[in-house]
Amino acid sequence: MSKKVSFVILTWKRANMLKICVPKLIESIQNKNDCEIIIFDNASNDDTEALLKDLVSEFSSQIDIKYYISDKNLRLLAYKKLFKMATGDIVIEVDDDVLAYPTAVDQVFIKYFENFKNFGFLALDVIQNEHTNGSKPESHHYTDVTVNGLTVESGPTGGWCAGFRAKDFKKISWLFNMMPLTMKSGEDGALQHLFKLFGKKSGIIKDQKCFHASGSFYSKQFDQLERDVEKYQAAGLDNFVQDYTQNK
Repeated sequence: MSKKVSFVILTWKRANMLKICVPKLIESIQNKNDCEIIIFDNASNDDTEALLKDLVSEFSSQIDIKYYISDKNLRLLAYKKLFKMATGDIVIEVDDDVLAYPTAVDQVFIKYFENFKNFGFLALDVIQNEHTNGSKPESHHYTDVTVNGLTVESGPTGGWCAGFRAKDFKKISWLFNMMPLTMKSGEDGALQHLFKLFGKKSGIIKDQKCFHASGSFYSKQFDQLERDVEKYQAAGLDNFVQDYTQNK
């Protein structure tokens, strides 16, 4: 049975964060009967599989939650499979290092997609502090757009907790599935580019914030430094490798 909102999570060796990410997401969802959560594990070799079993056991009575274990690490290409699994009218990708959400996160996305018809890809705003910018670009990249008292910052949109209408994605899915997704050219950038080709903008939902615990400080706090160095080395992102290595 199709749902109103699908939350999809791609994870790899981040059990320490995922065990916070998923319960906090479920806590935030207002209409659990009309939402689903799908988690795709990219062949993790930590405690992720055991954690996923525990999460389903604990929360399946509250919400439709399922997971898929890949036999190999597909990296960002896994999104091509994950998006196909979603049944919702709205599909929200959630990074596994998002650790807090606004109240009624499902209703936030429903409301903004209903009001901002010319936007194809929308993300929550992010909490910023002395340890992280939440991966959000600087403010000069954005222009406020207000509709019915709601405001979106039109501009670059990260994939930390961001989504699209399934009917919009259907128009670009064949192009998306042809794209070679990598850390240097990720799924969020691909979605923004493709929606723009079809006349849809991208942006940040102003003041509706999640906590995207990105950066080397939180990587160290959650014992993820070696994992993240491995990820960035494989992607050829030397600046990130240097930053994370220095914080070991």
